[in-house]
Amino acid sequence: MSLKNFKKFLFTDYHRPSAKVQHLFTLLKKITLNKKSNFFAERIMLLKTPPISMQYYNFLGRIFFFLRNILSLIIVRNFYDKDLTLENDDKISTKSNKIGSDNEPWPNQALHLFEQKKTFDDNYINKLENDYFDSCLSLEENHYLKQTDWWQECREEFQKIFLENKKIKIEKLHNFRNDTNTKAEILQDQNFISRKNSIFTNKIRSLSLVNLYHKMSNHIDLDILRICSESKIGNNLSTVYRGQRIGYRILRYAYYLSQIRKFSKINQSEKNFFVDIGGGYGGLSRVLKNFYPNSTIVIIELPELCFLANYFLFQCFKNPKIGSYTDFKDKKNISQIDLKNYDFVILPINSLSKFDKDIFDLSINTTSIGEMTSAMQEYYIDNIERITTKYFYSVNRAQKRTEKYNSDGFYNLNFKKKWRSLIYKFTHTYHVEFLGEKIND
Repeated sequence: MSLKNFKKFLFTDYHRPSAKVQHLFTLLKKITLNKKSNFFAERIMLLKTPPISMQYYNFLGRIFFFLRNILSLIIVRNFYDKDLTLENDDKISTKSNKIGSDNEPWPNQALHLFEQKKTFDDNYINKLENDYFDSCLSLEENHYLKQTDWWQECREEFQKIFLENKKIKIEKLHNFRNDTNTKAEILQDQNFISRKNSIFTNKIRSLSLVNLYHKMSNHIDLDILRICSESKIGNNLSTVYRGQRIGYRILRYAYYLSQIRKFSKINQSEKNFFVDIGGGYGGLSRVLKNFYPNSTIVIIELPELCFLANYFLFQCFKNPKIGSYTDFKDKKNISQIDLKNYDFVILPINSLSKFDKDIFDLSINTTSIGEMTSAMQEYYIDNIERITTKYFYSVNRAQKRTEKYNSDGFYNLNFKKKWRSLIYKFTHTYHVEFLGEKIND
């Protein structure tokens, strides 16, 4: 062998010694990755480690991730992994990149990168206020739909936080996910990463979020996991991982969407009608709309959350058409024709009985039926079975809970229609997950 050929073998040949060493290191690395990271090489003993944004850790990998980052935080007060950062109000760390890198998917995919906060005029706020007070009045007239004491206390908290002299506090609206102090988990869990915490505390908490991200990668379709990123609307602080703003709630929404898509036959390109009962400020609706862009999504909520959802979704999408209480209050019945030209329709709970029979392809309730009175649970289940033509997706507590809500659980719901269970399992959030397909006799 000539010296030239020997140098080529050592430094540039496919089978150079360093490539074999890299292959062995990659085999060791592979032990820390889960099945979603499966990769191979067309050439024998020439494995190469994929970019970090394509690696998803198993239990062993998550332990190594935690240990190297906790040591780095203790010694140098910063993360070891370069794809993990904590947002800083003085430095915007979630701007769209102009070129790709190994640390995050390319082209840019995270949802928040395509959202831009908009200005609004007095007419918009006036409509929110009119919607709110009119819907409150209509709800008070319906004594059957009484909330639990716990939710009544939450409503009173919301009123103190967001309203003054019958006017919405604009600054509070802009910051509704920024350390709002309330017992309602829909906003309270936004404070997990908080401006009130020390930076070190937020960084430790960030490690638990990344651990969950990798754990959930076993259960969420990766095309969904890669784009699901918390919106900046509401001005919350966030952990940024692989270019995504991650948190407990957005990972839940990614899981819900993945399950619905995997187990239902809802066509993404068709015109679909969804109703999210107890849809909060619209977090799940935002994710659903990005995957089912032609859909009309109805949110049924308490009046205080209705105006938060209206503001949130108005800001998250470029020019969304949003229907609200004043657009529908004079209608005795609401049909698909009434809904089809809207992207979102946001209505108070007593409006549910107005919908025509069998108009929704999918009805959803996640973790809120178990917070309602027995009378309201009966009202919701009766109407869900009446207005749903295809699927009902539920993630709710199994049994009665008395110490907080004094409410029945999923096992107590009185289903009268026949449902085929496409999903029936115990979730990572300790709930019964059910996707039922309605059997029309």
